[in-house]
Amino acid sequence: MRDHPIVVAFDVDADSFATLSQAFPDGGIKQVTGATAASLIRNWDPEMAGLLVVGFREPLADAFALCRGLRSQAGRGLTPLVVLVPTADGSVVKAALDAGADACLVLPVHVKDFARFMVRAGRGNQPGRHTLNLHRAQSEDLWRDDGGEA
Repeated sequence: MRDHPIVVAFDVDADSFATLSQAFPDGGIKQVTGATAASLIRNWDPEMAGLLVVGFREPLADAFALCRGLRSQAGRGLTPLVVLVPTADGSVVKAALDAGADACLVLPVHVKDFARFMVRAGRGNQPGRHTLNLHRAQSEDLWRDDGGEA
């Protein structure tokens, strides 16, 4: 196992942990059980992790408070944070995103879901990425009026 885990999973159920183990087979997963926003300060030292996963638990407010606590830690602002939610209910997803999550994955989670998220997170925020170089001219048009006076 590595010195620093790739993934830190907070209160993730057994099935989701098995999926995480398949998605990251080199064993870089650390599981933390029973973490709260208050316990982060006392019991958990932030490590160099590539992904934070917060599992679904009742009450949901505790999971969202944990997300806020993780986001407020020094060095955690850019670490991708995923919340596992039981349904694609818009209010739950919105509350998770408002709490600092980068994305929500609906249970049961598939290995490909984690892989897709890591690829997207690796690209980072690139405004306009979806419109770059879509409608370039195939050849120079000498008769095209670009506006203004020449």
